[in-house]
Parts: sequence; structure tokens; C-alpha cells
Amino acid sequence: MLYVFIGICVLVIIGIIVFMVFRSKRWNLKVEFKLVRSDGRQINAEWGKGYYDAKKGVVLVKRPTMGRMSKGLAIKIFDIRRYIQGDNIITVIQLGPEDYRPVLNDSWTEHVVRKIDDKTKEVIEVKESVMNIKVDSGLNKAWKSSWDASAKKAYSIINMLREFQTPIAIGIVIICCFVGFAVLWTKMPKCG
Repeated sequence: MLYVFIGICVLVIIGIIVFMVFRSKRWNLKVEFKLVRSDGRQINAEWGKGYYDAKKGVVLVKRPTMGRMSKGLAIKIFDIRRYIQGDNIITVIQLGPEDYRPVLNDSWTEHVVRKIDDKTKEVIEVKESVMNIKVDSGLNKAWKSSWDASAKKAYSIINMLREFQTPIAIGIVIICCFVGFAVLWTKMPKCG
């Protein structure tokens, strides 16, 4: 009985480790967060992680906060192929505390500006980047509340039991068989 319990504990620990490694590898998008401050006069940027869930059609993003990553926040559903840069980079802009919107690649343009140098009083040409952000700014309150409700239901015990009912039933049958064999083994007469 002790060996069966130890075996089950070892299998559960191995399953948890495999699950954690799988979850950490799925965050494969690099997300650049543009944080607009001071009425658009100042823009801060920082890098985080992202994950595209193809089944749900949503991108989850994590932003570094105080040295650690935040929980994954869902961005309103969009076509990731339009917004991805290279293989795995996405730029998002923060409009609210938990409201991020993807920014198109061609939102930035470079142009040459002529300026007068303060020291030499000569006219010099300087390249500057102008940000003309193209973003989907449709209303998403209904989407956000629907996403939150389905996320709360998705991680409930009832949903887990419904989703994994077959493996749980097989596991219960196997454990009952082991217990039955152990009881029969103890009741058998000793040979010798």
C-alpha cells in the first residue's frame, strides 16, 4: 500500500513538472509595451512576453512589474498576422490599466528635419521618427466582461472534472483495483 502511494505521488510530481515546463515554453512572443504618459508628450517602452492561443483566438500578454512578470492579460481578438513583426515581435499600446491594443508595423515613419546647431549656427539635417499610431480602438467592454466570465468558469473545479472525467474515472478504477488486490493479498493463506 505504501509503495502504491509513493508511486502515485511520484507520478503526480512528474506531471506537475512537465506541465510547468510546457506552460513556460508557450510564452514565445516578445511584446513591446508603449506606455503613453503626460498626455502623449512622453512615451515609455518596456519589453514583456506574449502568447497566442490559437484555439481561443486571443493574445495574452505579460508586462514586467517591479522585477517580476504580471499575470497574463488578454487583448481583444485581432488578426495576429497583421500586427506581428518578424517572427515573434508585437507592439502594443496601453490605453488603461488593463487595456492594451496592438499597433500596426507601419505606424512609425522617419523623416528628415533641418535644425540649426546652437554652437556653430549651421543648418544640419537630423532624422526623426514620427509616430502615427494605427490601432484598433473599437469598444471592447462587452468583450472584456465576456472574456472574464469565461475565464472564471474555465478554471473552476466543476469544469476541470467535466473536461478530465475520463482520465479521472480510469484512475479511480485503477486505484480501486490496487486496493482490492491488496486486501485479497492480505487475506490469502501464507504458504510455507
